[in-house]
Amino acid sequence: MIKIENLSKTYQGYSKPLNRLISALSFGYFGLDVKYKALDGISFSAEKGEVIGIIGRNGAGKSTLLKLLTGVSKPDSGKLEKKGTVRSILELGVGFNPELSGQENLYYNGLVWGLDPEELLQSSEEIFKFSGLSEFRNAPLKNYSSGMTMRLGFALATAKRPDILIVDEALAVGDASFQQKSLNRFRKFSEEGTLTLIVSHDLELLKSVCTRLIVLEKGKLVFDGNPIDGFREYMQIIASSSLEGNTKIEDSKSLVENLQVGILHAGKLNPAILPVGAEVELNVKVNFRNSIPDLTVGFHIDDHRGIRVFGTNTYHIGGRQKDISPGENVSVSFRFPLNLSPGKYSLGIALHSGESHAEGSYLWKDGILLFELERLDLPKFEGAAWIPVKVESKKGDFPL
Repeated sequence: MIKIENLSKTYQGYSKPLNRLISALSFGYFGLDVKYKALDGISFSAEKGEVIGIIGRNGAGKSTLLKLLTGVSKPDSGKLEKKGTVRSILELGVGFNPELSGQENLYYNGLVWGLDPEELLQSSEEIFKFSGLSEFRNAPLKNYSSGMTMRLGFALATAKRPDILIVDEALAVGDASFQQKSLNRFRKFSEEGTLTLIVSHDLELLKSVCTRLIVLEKGKLVFDGNPIDGFREYMQIIASSSLEGNTKIEDSKSLVENLQVGILHAGKLNPAILPVGAEVELNVKVNFRNSIPDLTVGFHIDDHRGIRVFGTNTYHIGGRQKDISPGENVSVSFRFPLNLSPGKYSLGIALHSGESHAEGSYLWKDGILLFELERLDLPKFEGAAWIPVKVESKKGDFPL
């Protein structure tokens, strides 16, 4: 249903305002001195029923690919073939008039999308029912929340099954209940033969619906295949662009002369994304300007809400150091699995004497390192922590 061969797209621009003027005066023949290759020889094909996720870092070429697929832009070279009706969900709610009612917006936007007037009237009740907005159908759209507007836009966009559905960051619509309804609609479309292409940064949602994954990097297609393997490839790309060397902290007013902190995983230092359950090594190196009679080194991990999910130190688990001379180096390594739920986290460091920093703090620093956890080949789970669980199930006659 879609066949792409050696597709390329280059954007041109100006390095300075004068070049823009030269371009305008020369009708574009001169002045365009900056070129950016957004897509570089992309090739792939897709058949009906597939649900294909497209991921990549910012600037990888995802949006450019969608523009070419939807006809918004034309390629510089290569072939692009599409068969069947195409529906795109690029920005939900665009074109809605806040002064009109939900019913009126549904009707007029449906006409713009080429839907039949009678079909719109017949399906309007089902659209409002799906979006959960039946009681608001006659209320002006300006009284809707942004989430309500997006739900109505999604329900309208998917009211009729197309042959090809292209979605850009429109999976996380509304609350958890409506998100599940949206995903079920994608699955139903897939079963009925719709080819779906989804661009999103939400790996968890992509994991739950995609049958295939495409990874773009700097305009090139670097992976096309099984989603789990694709997520690993993407994480390697992210890791390769993460911090080189340790995070260093220097403060002339502090007792701490130099502090270096680094997380090591699979040979990568300070990766931005890690798999849930990853075995990591946290290395802390420090020296002080003055002598320190007693040193406890601790670390703590907070989630994106600032809630402490774990913390410990060398007072409780061993590794305290005594009688440290000025300038003497101290190195502490912690090894542990990141058995936490998917999400964004920050790591902080505490240097003090005794059991806690309340007894004598040398340094307390939150958010020294930031990282994100993604669930790859682990089964889906709920809660704040990943606990490896083994299960045994049987049936028949046996004593309870």
